Parts: sequence; structure tokens; C-alpha cells
Amino acid sequence: MTVPIRRTFRFVDWTLRPDHDPGAPPLTYAFRCLALNADDMECAGRSSPSNDPTEPQTWAFAHLREHPGHTSYAEVIERPWVMWEGRPA
Repeated sequence: MTVPIRRTFRFVDWTLRPDHDPGAPPLTYAFRCLALNADDMECAGRSSPSNDPTEPQTWAFAHLREHPGHTSYAEVIERPWVMWEGRPA
């Protein structure tokens, strides 16, 4: 004879939101170069992450001076998010 297994489920609403708490990691900005090199490989150039969005922009101008054909960039923004457990559903 098998004994039925009894299970209890608890359903909870979760909310995902940007983490603005005082201890949250900072929002960071960076740029990466999207230009292709002579071998059709994407340039590996990337700025250092910074809390100041103008610092990676300065890097992009310096990179362009070193590599005049590299005119395409992507901004990489890292924004911390947090999950909040809501009330039971």
C-alpha cells in the first residue's frame, strides 16, 4: 500500500524593481567598440566601468583618435535590480 504524499504550496507575488536602496551596487556605464577589424572580428576595445557616464564617452573619443575607422559604439549600462517578495497570492 502506498501512502499519499501530502504537499503544501505557498504562492507568493514577486516584484522586480531597480535597487535604489542605500547599500545597493552603483549604476555603472561603459562603452565598447563595435567596429570590425581587418579580419572581420569585432574590436575588443572597451572602456572601464564608471559611475560617471561622461568618463566612458571620453574613452570613446580617445579610442577613435587611435583607430580612426572605429566609429560605432555600444553603451553598456549595469543597473542593479532586486526581487521583492510580496503578499501571498
